[in-house]
Amino acid sequence: MVRSSLMSFTKFDRLFNFVFTIESLFLSTVFCFLFFTFSSVITLVGITEGEKHSFFESKIRPVLSENCYECHNSIIKSEGNLVLDYKGGILRGGAHGSAIIPGDPGKSLLFKAINHELLSLKMPKGGPKLTPEVIRDFKKWIEDGAFDPRV
Repeated sequence: MVRSSLMSFTKFDRLFNFVFTIESLFLSTVFCFLFFTFSSVITLVGITEGEKHSFFESKIRPVLSENCYECHNSIIKSEGNLVLDYKGGILRGGAHGSAIIPGDPGKSLLFKAINHELLSLKMPKGGPKLTPEVIRDFKKWIEDGAFDPRV
């Protein structure tokens, strides 16, 4: 009798170890999946403020300066009450509403205007449509929150 109860205990112990091993394997697999999923998302989303500043200064501000400030500035002229030479002006927008909706280029009038999606607001006015590369840069900038270091 002692032997049969010892044998039962051994079988139970083996079964317990097997189940515990499977459960540990499952949990470690789930943990690895979640860790790598979230770490890759954080890497994609985790653009530093320095990178955003550099992107704005190299890709966005030069285009605004060259193509927009002549008609949309805070000093001499602001067609449609839209001022694009400082952060507050671009966020406030003009007569047609908000110029940009940070995070949503599809709802941003500035993006629609430079992409020639609106018949009455094709920008730059009287000039050729901006290059696809510049339009992609504005889309990325707006999607990433429209970082603007200007005051």
